[in-house]
Amino acid sequence: MAGSRTEEGREAAAPAGRPSGGDDNVLAFPETPEKARRRRVRLWWVGGAAGLALLLVLGAVLYFSPLLAIRTITVTGTDLLPQDRAEELLHPLHGVPLPQVGQRTVAELLAGEAAVDEVRVRAEPPASLAVEIVEHQPVAQVPQGGERVLYSAQGHAVATLPAEEAERYRLPNVSDAADLADPEVFDAITTVLGSLPDPIRDRMESASARTVDSVTLTLEDGRTVLWGNAEHGTRKAQVLTALLKVPQDEADPVTEFDVSTPDHPVTR
Repeated sequence: MAGSRTEEGREAAAPAGRPSGGDDNVLAFPETPEKARRRRVRLWWVGGAAGLALLLVLGAVLYFSPLLAIRTITVTGTDLLPQDRAEELLHPLHGVPLPQVGQRTVAELLAGEAAVDEVRVRAEPPASLAVEIVEHQPVAQVPQGGERVLYSAQGHAVATLPAEEAERYRLPNVSDAADLADPEVFDAITTVLGSLPDPIRDRMESASARTVDSVTLTLEDGRTVLWGNAEHGTRKAQVLTALLKVPQDEADPVTEFDVSTPDHPVTR
């Protein structure tokens, strides 16, 4: 009996909430918000790294894939630059995967052509490349034997053409030796011609200047335009356009337009 009471006392003395007997089960506590946040961040980083690795592998496959090798190159925008010359310069791109060819690659291949101002490139998967060439606009021509050297508004030679072919551009001549000898004077002339609207420039026969402040233009009908320097080109062009629209007085025809001071033009 004493032994029984002793065992009962021990069972009664066991701590509340602890299972009786030899079972050592551990209680499961709920995850704290901080641990949950860390777990989510860890999963996000793992998923992001896996996604990035997949994209890199896919990008590498496409970058070198022969399935995207260029088979067709379409070139547009050529005029001063012969079409066949442009196609010849771009021929090395045939067989190169499209992802490896960009604006810079094409521009470098055409960099030696003075007529080219900029290029615009568009990939047309799976195997075509479209190249648009933007050329410098010629504004003046200089006779050179049986040829004509065409110049841009920046005073750069952009093409050399046979005289007959150059005629279609209807460009003013700059042929005075003094104009060509002084780079600043020549730049002033081409800058002025570049500021003219196409319809007005098409009516110019020639241009000359003794200094950068004395640019003179000659119309196809023989009348002259005292332009002055290259400043206020847009305003001077507007004034000249208006003056050329005024009907001629046969009794007292105008032979000279002075727009060097555009707010106070003079006709003589």
